[in-house]
Amino acid sequence: MPEKEMKEGMTEERKRKIYELEKKLGRHNESKKKQMEENHKLLKYFVIAANMMYTLVGPLVLMMGLYFFLKKYLFNEDKPVVLIIFLFIGAFTGYWSLIKQITNIK
Repeated sequence: MPEKEMKEGMTEERKRKIYELEKKLGRHNESKKKQMEENHKLLKYFVIAANMMYTLVGPLVLMMGLYFFLKKYLFNEDKPVVLIIFLFIGAFTGYWSLIKQITNIK
């Protein structure tokens, strides 16, 4: 029995020394882990905000592109009323898509 306890004591001492050595090398640095977690959260919120921006701006750009396409091939002159209507439809569609996306986030 004393040999078994001695071996366990040596393995515990060995594990502690390895841990101390790894800590000096920076593998068990809690502040780095905490900083990485904060950076991960920040990146996650940035991606969500960028996604929301694209959800809002995408339909607006699409409707403006449709207006310029129609202006080039169908209309002979500028139609600001049609542009305003298309922008309104694009904004409404963007907000509607954003609301649907937010309500589905869990």
